[in-house]
Amino acid sequence: MSLQFVIGPSGSGKTRYLYDTIIRESMAHPEKQYLFLVPEQYTMQTQKELIRLHPRRGLTNVDVLSFNRLALRVFEDLSVETLTVLDDMGKSMVLRKIAGERRGSLRYYQRHFGQMGFVNQLKSMISEMYQYGVTPEVLDELRESSEDPVLKDKLQDLTMIYRGFQDYIREKFTTAEEVLDLCCRMLPRWEKLSRSQVFLDGYTGFTPVQYRILEICLGRCSRVTAAVTADPEGRIYAEAGMEELFYMSRHMVCRLIDAASRAGADHEKDVLLCTHPPIRFRESPMLARLEQQLRGGSSGESVRVSAEASVEKSAEASRISLKHTAPSPQILIRREKNPAGEIRFLCRRIQEAVRKGMRFRDMAVITGDLENYGREIRRQFEEQGIPFFLDDKKSILSSPLVELIRSALEAVRLDFPYESMFRYLKTSFMALDGGSEEECEELFRMENYVKALGIRGFRRWSEEWTRQYSGGENLNLEMLNALRESVTGPLFALRERLREKPSDGASMTAALMAFLEELSLKERLLARSQKLMEEGRSETAKEYSQVYDLTVQLLERLCQLLGDEPMSLAEYSQILDAGFGEIKVGLIPATVDRVVVGDITRTRLDEIQVLFFVGVNEGVIPQRKENRSLLTDEERAYFAQMQVELAPSARESGLMQRFYLYLMMTKPSRQLVLTCAAQSGSGKELRPSSLIGELESLFPGEDLQAEEEDFSMPCSAAEAVRCLAEGLREQTGEKETSFMALFSYLLAQPEYRDQVKELVNAAVLGGQDGEIGRAAAGALYGNILQGSVTRLEQYAACAYAHFLKYGLELMKRQEYEVGAVDMGNLFHESLDLCFSSLKEQGLELVDLSDEERRQLAVSSVTRAAEEYGNTIMQSSSRNAYLIRRLSRITDRTMWALAEQLKKGEFKPAAFEVSFSAADNLKAMRIPISRDEALYLKGRIDRLDLCEEESHVYVKIIDYKSGSLQFDLTSMYYGLQLQLVVYMDAALEMEERQNPGKEVVPAGLFYYHIQDPLVEKKGEMTPEEIETQMKKQLRMSGLVNSDLDVIRRMDREIEGESDVIPVAMKAGIIQEARSSVASSRRFGFLRDYVRSRCQKAGQEILEGNIAMTPYKDGNRTGCDYCPYHPVCGFDRKRPGHGYRKLKSLKPEEVWKEILPREDEEEDAVDPGTGKGNSEP
Repeated sequence: MSLQFVIGPSGSGKTRYLYDTIIRESMAHPEKQYLFLVPEQYTMQTQKELIRLHPRRGLTNVDVLSFNRLALRVFEDLSVETLTVLDDMGKSMVLRKIAGERRGSLRYYQRHFGQMGFVNQLKSMISEMYQYGVTPEVLDELRESSEDPVLKDKLQDLTMIYRGFQDYIREKFTTAEEVLDLCCRMLPRWEKLSRSQVFLDGYTGFTPVQYRILEICLGRCSRVTAAVTADPEGRIYAEAGMEELFYMSRHMVCRLIDAASRAGADHEKDVLLCTHPPIRFRESPMLARLEQQLRGGSSGESVRVSAEASVEKSAEASRISLKHTAPSPQILIRREKNPAGEIRFLCRRIQEAVRKGMRFRDMAVITGDLENYGREIRRQFEEQGIPFFLDDKKSILSSPLVELIRSALEAVRLDFPYESMFRYLKTSFMALDGGSEEECEELFRMENYVKALGIRGFRRWSEEWTRQYSGGENLNLEMLNALRESVTGPLFALRERLREKPSDGASMTAALMAFLEELSLKERLLARSQKLMEEGRSETAKEYSQVYDLTVQLLERLCQLLGDEPMSLAEYSQILDAGFGEIKVGLIPATVDRVVVGDITRTRLDEIQVLFFVGVNEGVIPQRKENRSLLTDEERAYFAQMQVELAPSARESGLMQRFYLYLMMTKPSRQLVLTCAAQSGSGKELRPSSLIGELESLFPGEDLQAEEEDFSMPCSAAEAVRCLAEGLREQTGEKETSFMALFSYLLAQPEYRDQVKELVNAAVLGGQDGEIGRAAAGALYGNILQGSVTRLEQYAACAYAHFLKYGLELMKRQEYEVGAVDMGNLFHESLDLCFSSLKEQGLELVDLSDEERRQLAVSSVTRAAEEYGNTIMQSSSRNAYLIRRLSRITDRTMWALAEQLKKGEFKPAAFEVSFSAADNLKAMRIPISRDEALYLKGRIDRLDLCEEESHVYVKIIDYKSGSLQFDLTSMYYGLQLQLVVYMDAALEMEERQNPGKEVVPAGLFYYHIQDPLVEKKGEMTPEEIETQMKKQLRMSGLVNSDLDVIRRMDREIEGESDVIPVAMKAGIIQEARSSVASSRRFGFLRDYVRSRCQKAGQEILEGNIAMTPYKDGNRTGCDYCPYHPVCGFDRKRPGHGYRKLKSLKPEEVWKEILPREDEEEDAVDPGTGKGNSEP
């Protein structure tokens, strides 16, 4: 009985020494048994390598095992009957139930219970307790001795759940950790152990129960040999601090020596592999130097090497002689803009190496962020045709089958809400079947219908759909109802089965299995898998083929664990989710010759010549270890202080990263390539890892920077297509000869021709001329262009958006919700009802008391809400709150309007006044050509008049619930035409009705419906607060500058009016603080707006659809535009850009509008407010 270590640095040949020793001794002593213990993920690769090296290509008395497999072998030979092993999936489900039942008694973790990932953390914590032999009794002792109240609460919760878990599985199940504990008890009875030798490789340490197993082996086996990665010239037999590189190795050696001492085993002379350079780096001096520097050793020749090791190293050196000389330099550093650039660089290097004779399997990629880099690697490697194996297990939570089950249960549990129903529908009937285009469109029509009418609940899904909605008048309701019945049938059947008694785990599982069988999901999944295989997507096909069986196993396990347990559907769903969260799909490499892609700690790499280390950025390398445990590092330190061992803390794991980095960076025999990114995929700035700076400092005389690649020369078909796309994107006049040659070549290839045509179409998307032609415009719009003034304002903002909305009639999907537009409509409707009610009763707004006005506002809002949107306002508590808020703001608006009317002589004459071309108004019927015309329509919210014997003064008001302010410059550019067009039409109508009177424009205004907040400054009286509110509610717009007209609107004006946008001083208008124009200017303004409308109509009918949205300061035509995903407007693309509007002062606008000869003549006299040419 003896213990022996094979000690050497990375690359010194330790593993090969063990291989050769096992093969030699197993052949020499066939009567003995040789147990090779390696980590679970290394067993297959180790067995393959031993068979490859064995002269007979077979193993008779050699077993490659992990600790768990060793336990199973012992149980099998001894005929030990064990309870069913509860895996992580089973643990999670049981713990979810146990913790759920005790949730009300939890002191600390009660508020964490519903958080995502809590059950997984709880499972890891309980597993760790089992693994390190920490019992509930130990936790009780720790709680009693602790003075930290938070830790006390945590330990009480954990003890309660731990005991509940143990009680539940007692005599029914066992855990994987308990399997090794049972192995310790059975191992002394295993006769094979006494005639066995044990070899250990790939370990950096062991758990307490594993140390116990090894101690038994040391007391029974003839020899235990362990490979240890460490500096053979260092103090390997003494403990070290965690900051030491070989801390884990030295700790493992000391623990094994102590175990050997207790078992009565001798410590044989160790095998020290200390030749310099190590065997792996004999052809790569830079890598040998890197290894030496990383472990801090000397650069001299070997100090001492056993005779056996010398023989083996010679054999190893002979075996790994390289076909090619090592590249120079053997260490390269590459800085790229983003992760996509890093992987693109990798693809080029890998393809170049393969062209020079290297195999894909000779190269590997590692990263500290496999989750993010794995996606980019998968995408680009598949595009470039690089075979690879991603060494990562994939969760099945995102698989269509699991999503179907989860969404179906959620739909039944929550009474068929929109979100759950369409998660279910899109998953099962589209993703699994690969539905046809017609089926997909029908499903989208159903979704539009459901969203527009707010369909939710069993009753609404089970009754026939007969209602229509605006924009969906052409829907085929018969087809829609047929689809509804077909998709809800299985769900309704599931609902009925789940409502049956008893409500326990077994009955719910039976209902779910019947649901899956009714949908024939197994057959459909297999068909989908075969289709994917035919398409060459073998990896995805294998996932599909595994998921159904794994799901059935989960349901069987749940039934076995919790079948008799009563539970609600919510509890059942949560337990099922916990189980799904533990299932990972692992794939076997599809080919031997492939690039291995993995992470720093888990992936095993053998005989790698070139290693690419990507994502070497701060925070990733070394990783910032987040403590995802239920115990903090400080609390773990308390355990250590009390002599209770647990897994390393986050801080300790972070310190251990240096060792894993050392192992990985010394894996390649020819070249190490490190890459980092300047920014993440989302654009966040990144910094290179300190590791890069350390490497550069280790080789001060070497240029480690990789040369710039010539990406203009593609090295694969996929790269050629990418180069073509980039060339098309540039669109810079004459193309280079190389680009044209590439374009011609790809266009001539049948397999790429369609793709090239699509790229060309995409490059010229939108058309540089921005026109569809008069014929197409005529077909879309006709000769008579009809619409509202808003349509012309949309055209002025962006002609292309106008084309999409009014030409193609694209519209946003309607939703059953109250949005900003709905609130605006409700405000308008409520105010209209208020004034209509007053008119019917013969009352004036200014005569109402506060209480009468408030009651009027509430009744009008209630009536408007009842009549609006098919009772949508009563559909939720939020909408009920909006009604109350709407009532308050309507009351405030009525108060403000009354206050404004009190100060003037104007009276409301009409509300919701409609205008259209049918009224034969010049403002509404604008000729464009002999056969073409522009017919406008509109509606004024309120028309106020002030009449006297010879004059009629007209004031129009448009209510706005947004923040729009009247702006003369915006009007000039066609972005605000509405008020002027409405004034033009109102003046025309009044002239018809008052032929003997002069009709004068008094003002055009926006009134903003709002509930203002007043900033209180010191002690303010109610009157002062009211004054501030009036100023905030003042109308914006344009006022006739005639002082007589101004005083008819605000007879109390002295300084700044709180009714209209006018300020006066000593009876003179302050033009800088006022928005005024003479009657003559109003006339020119009407003429200008008519010509502007005429010009817009002419351009629309000529087919202009230019994608040139305006930009005015911070405002653009793209703000709040719903068509941005459709138009593809991108300022980075040549030919795309904003139409920048010059900022103009009011007088500059008037200078442009007024005829040149009338500019001086029409200047406003601030004393009278009249134009110089006015009487």
